[in-house]
Amino acid sequence: MHLRDALGPIYKDQDFSHLFGKWGRPAEAPARLALITVLQVIEGLSDRQAAHMAQIRIDWLYALSLAPGEGHFDFSLLSDFRQRLLEHGAQDLLLDPIVQVCRERGWLKEGGKQRTDSTLVLARIRSLSSLESVGESIRSVLNSITEQDPDWLLSHLDEGWFDRYVHRFELARFPKEESKRKKLRQDVGHDALALLSVLQDSQTPESLQGLPEVGLLRQIFDQHYEVREGRAHWRDGPAVHNAQRVISPYDPDARSSRKRETSWDGYKVHLTETCDQDPTRPHLVVQVHTARATEDDSQRLPIIHEQARQKGLVPKEHFVDQGYPSGAQLLEQRMQGTEIMGPVPAQGGWQAAEHNGYAATDFVIDWDHHQATCPQGQKSVAWVQSVDKRNQPTQQIRFSRQPCQSCPALACCTKGTQQGRTLNLPPQPVYEALQQRRTEQFTPAFLQRYAVRAGIEATISQGVRGLGLRQTPYMGLEKTHVHHLAIAAGIDLLRIEAHLQAQAQGKPTRPSRRRTPFARFYEAWKANAA
Repeated sequence: MHLRDALGPIYKDQDFSHLFGKWGRPAEAPARLALITVLQVIEGLSDRQAAHMAQIRIDWLYALSLAPGEGHFDFSLLSDFRQRLLEHGAQDLLLDPIVQVCRERGWLKEGGKQRTDSTLVLARIRSLSSLESVGESIRSVLNSITEQDPDWLLSHLDEGWFDRYVHRFELARFPKEESKRKKLRQDVGHDALALLSVLQDSQTPESLQGLPEVGLLRQIFDQHYEVREGRAHWRDGPAVHNAQRVISPYDPDARSSRKRETSWDGYKVHLTETCDQDPTRPHLVVQVHTARATEDDSQRLPIIHEQARQKGLVPKEHFVDQGYPSGAQLLEQRMQGTEIMGPVPAQGGWQAAEHNGYAATDFVIDWDHHQATCPQGQKSVAWVQSVDKRNQPTQQIRFSRQPCQSCPALACCTKGTQQGRTLNLPPQPVYEALQQRRTEQFTPAFLQRYAVRAGIEATISQGVRGLGLRQTPYMGLEKTHVHHLAIAAGIDLLRIEAHLQAQAQGKPTRPSRRRTPFARFYEAWKANAA
């Protein structure tokens, strides 16, 4: 109600007009559906509950500019509205109008400081083993075919499918004996291969061949089985890396990932918020990026900056943790006016990690003449332009084998016995940018500037604890992203409300952290002692 009085209608129907056709039944006001989508995330409501609240809650009716009795609509319109946003690529219409209102109020300006961090998001699926994933994929295909063309399925039915796939496959009690487990894997592989074979037959209707579930079954089958002499054989491990491995037929976008001791199936979400130390402006979430769980943070940073430029929200300083910066990005963003403030990983190699060997920084590099000199005075014999495993340019510098093997400092330099020392360095500008950051990132001045990054942890905590950021209620990357945009919009509305209330009471928007009684006692004791 306070936001309605202070800001007026945030969403406007004309912004959503391209989502709806010009003919047919008049649509429910999309601006109201957008606001309800954000309100239901703030209060943790389902679509049915949110539609009910829009009918009975006087504060909701006031915020929606409705009179009592005017808020009746079918709850399925909310799902239809989100689907329209996806079909037209208009997901940002949930967050951008709030950002625009903040710009008009002077709370948000281009430049300044921003900070970004990511957190895991659990997919709305059950965790399945490799065999369970194949079995559930078969069951998913059989269910889809039953709905599409039960007569075709009847003519190609194997009665053994009833025993294995009429119920959820993971509910079956798997045998303990390895011989019986091997037999089960063979049976499942035979079923999948037989089903895919008949679906590929020229007599099979194209409507069945084109089912999405069929394509997923083929992909998951190829991950865990290989066909030799017309029979399916279980692989010792998946044929693809985690980045390509489908873990469930019900959410093909979800991926299995691990970060230190934490493992999860799902996604990552990256939140970017303003962090200028101006008490007259609230900290606002200005950008949301949802990615698969296996994608590195460093791969997302260029995309985050590109989206910020498209929206005119490029920061002057961007605070991130160690997972985001790379030497190439430090240079590129600096050239475009943004300073990435974040530590970079230490120099690679066991020599640098053990602190008792010759790391790459101990070598003298003559970039102009493509020559490197080791600490013992030996010069390199080859300088080759190459690419690393991430397809990034690198300089491969080699030293002769004979001088290296006879060098008294061999144990400090390399453990290889068949060749000399090899250095793999990025291009000169990237190398120098990394060395500069490694030198300055432990200085008191850098640490003092970098301390502002810690505040993004509170934003993630607010999203996780208060608005359900950690677990998506939808299946698929795109729908999950819509959910995250609604959460970001909800966080901004809550912070704008707190800012307006603080201004009305003459208090700072972000009060200083409350000190404990013992901390206050210590300060009094220290003052008396002085």
